Amino acid sequence: MIDEASLNAAESLVKRLALKIEGLELPASDRSRLAAACFHQALEHHEAILVLVRRRLFGSVMALVRPMFETYIRGIWLNLCASDADLLKFQKGKLKREFAAIITDIESHEGYSVGVLSHVKKTSWRGMNDYTHGGARQVIRRITPDSIASAYSDDEIREVLEFAGAVGYWATSEVAFLAKREDIATALLEELKADQGIHAK
Repeated sequence: MIDEASLNAAESLVKRLALKIEGLELPASDRSRLAAACFHQALEHHEAILVLVRRRLFGSVMALVRPMFETYIRGIWLNLCASDADLLKFQKGKLKREFAAIITDIESHEGYSVGVLSHVKKTSWRGMNDYTHGGARQVIRRITPDSIASAYSDDEIREVLEFAGAVGYWATSEVAFLAKREDIATALLEELKADQGIHAK
């Protein structure tokens, strides 16, 4: 069972991140709005993961990891890499670009070139897909010797909480960058390094 202190800390982080960007003014462009909407969705997934952990709905917790990461990545791409034509296609649901290509585009930009995002994809993408789409990793964790029931380890849930926290930091920092508040963004990334030892960007 995940200890109460860990859950409280994770929930506190969600609230702290929200306060960091509350009231920030964003540029009034389609590019900024679309990117910000992606980051907002990623942060909603972060909060939802914690709600689901509280309810012990761990399969759904695992299923949200990929959408959270993917939506965050898409927000960066829309802001930094998409052409005006791409933005129009995206709004019409007609943009077709492989996720690996999106990450490659992003990592061609200064500040993202250290390869954190491609490393996450390389090491975790297959598992993320499996959990989201009801693959073997998801299914076998519902089979116990005596019943069909949720059977995820505490370590697995802690890992998800840590990863969701990292993506939460990243998404919040991107909103701050959109608002031209590099001071907030930089402070968030430094706080992440101190909290989890994850070297973001």
